[in-house]
Amino acid sequence: MSEVLSQAEIDALLSAINSGDLDATAIQETPVEVQVRPFDFERPSKFSKDQLRTLEMLHETFCRLAQNQLSAQLRSLVEISVVGADQVNYGEFVRSMPFPTLISIVSMAPLEGSALLEVNLPLSLSVIDRLVGGPGVYKGRARELTEIELALARGLVDVLLDGFTESWNTVTPLQFKFEAAEMNPQFAQVAAPGDIAVLISFEMRVGSTSGMLHLCVPHIMLEPVLGGLSAQSYYSSKRGEPTADLRNAIVSELGGVSVPVSVELGHTNLHVADLLALAPGDVIPLDTAPGNDVYVRVGDRGTFLGQPGTRGKRLAVQITRQVEEPMQGARS
Repeated sequence: MSEVLSQAEIDALLSAINSGDLDATAIQETPVEVQVRPFDFERPSKFSKDQLRTLEMLHETFCRLAQNQLSAQLRSLVEISVVGADQVNYGEFVRSMPFPTLISIVSMAPLEGSALLEVNLPLSLSVIDRLVGGPGVYKGRARELTEIELALARGLVDVLLDGFTESWNTVTPLQFKFEAAEMNPQFAQVAAPGDIAVLISFEMRVGSTSGMLHLCVPHIMLEPVLGGLSAQSYYSSKRGEPTADLRNAIVSELGGVSVPVSVELGHTNLHVADLLALAPGDVIPLDTAPGNDVYVRVGDRGTFLGQPGTRGKRLAVQITRQVEEPMQGARS
């Protein structure tokens, strides 16, 4: 809102202009620039900058997981890095993919719909060559993969999908699952050509060969979980305490783990000559007096004290108390 001048100020201003003390052009009001933001009705903005940045950070975790797994599987250094996350028109993305290329149609349960994972063909052939014992270099012409090669490439895709599943679970529980493979982009229609999608691009290097990975997820598929794709929710999920469901699941899994339990009846010291002279029927005296508690070990730790005995026809030990500081290793 412009400042309102008093009559005296107006008179002084006119007097200064008439006397030449003030240049009229210097006080001309600067035109106000109209702040207009262009809007493309064919490509409305569906993802905020915060959501795209969160997707980039989320997939940095995927890169660490996938490259470690693939390095061990291929016995070669594998490096994967996030290039960026962008909003794209699905039809334009499909037209930009080369032919042939390795396209995997994947589901993201419990979300409805399908996403696309594209792996550049030279990169796919390099991985396949390593899997069959080769140097990982393919110099032939671009061609469609054979059935055997597609089966081998499935191993690469499964590792990538496992990495996506684990990294996305830091924000929302999703299960990436392979559904079908295509070589021709025109047959990989999982959304309408005019639909908006998010495209996460990666650069992958295997030995001396490098190529691109692309994960394309339609907006309509991600809409139910977009609320959780913010930097604040991402960082809070990484710092947050385990939920009750998670704690119960961990306790349930640990409850089925088998651990070795042994009873330590006592100790003694023998010379090697005495040990070599032992014969059936010899008695070795121990340092534990009858009636004293013995150690009950869980793994290699003396965790409980107990009384040895029998129960029916079987040997047994009765726990008397728990050791406050479990003893680890053998007693001296």
